[in-house]
Amino acid sequence: HEPWDAPFYYTNLYMKDYDGEIVDPTYSYWQDVENLTEETVRKAYACYCGELTMVDTWVGYLLRRVQNMGLMDNTAIIFTTDHGFYFGEHGGLFGKMTLSHPQKKPYWFRPDHTWIRSPLWEETISCPLIINMPNLEPGVQKGLTSAIDLMPTVLDWMNIEIPPIVEGQSLVPMIKEKKLKGREFVISTQPITNAGAIVRNVDGQQRETIGSDTTITTNEWSLLYSIEPGQSWLYHLISDPKQQRNVIDEHASVAQDLHQKFVGYMKENNLNPDLLEPRLELRLDSNAKLPEPWKDRLEGH
Repeated sequence: HEPWDAPFYYTNLYMKDYDGEIVDPTYSYWQDVENLTEETVRKAYACYCGELTMVDTWVGYLLRRVQNMGLMDNTAIIFTTDHGFYFGEHGGLFGKMTLSHPQKKPYWFRPDHTWIRSPLWEETISCPLIINMPNLEPGVQKGLTSAIDLMPTVLDWMNIEIPPIVEGQSLVPMIKEKKLKGREFVISTQPITNAGAIVRNVDGQQRETIGSDTTITTNEWSLLYSIEPGQSWLYHLISDPKQQRNVIDEHASVAQDLHQKFVGYMKENNLNPDLLEPRLELRLDSNAKLPEPWKDRLEGH
């Protein structure tokens, strides 16, 4: 997590002439920030990689201690993270979301700005998941999972009944039976809100939300869904893993199918009708009617 300030010898692995500057993300397109250069973004990425290497090193020390203490045979270890980061991808994004006021200081220094459209591409939503459990054969499983699957996985492994209200599904069958492939689709989103909603953030500040986007992912496709007309994007992950070419016009039926999976999931989990209603439609036409209160809020920014 920012600030990325690992010891120099970690960052130097990725930038030999690193000068010690700590670069904070701007949560914007870096080109929109005065005096910010592509080289500065590369420096931030080197610091980020250095911090990842530091974490990797110290997790290794922790696991070695667990092993030396003879605890590996009765200890389950799950290693994952909450999201990734953009370092200039997709036109120059620098951060994990976008704000209404680009700045060089970290976002928590600005209580006055609002969250705006924050597309969830693979760089932010594709996260590592490493699970080590007693008597588990080493191996690699390919398949879609979600963070909400972790809690029922732990309960299942401990032979504790999973409450019926839990939305996630245990990964134990997938881990034990190598033939299982995981979820049919995964939904990635920030907290679902309507335009104008006030949300409290980790820094304690309350800020207005202008947009709340969602990504629906399968093994083959990724739909970046937006309530805004003409602002949903579709990518074929097999032929375009970097998500450079929006093919929603050529494959509108695929986009509609993914959107219906999203709608079905929201209904199945009894989403508040005020949040569900604006998301019932996939508006491919940029001239489509925008539901209230989104129209006034989006046109005002």
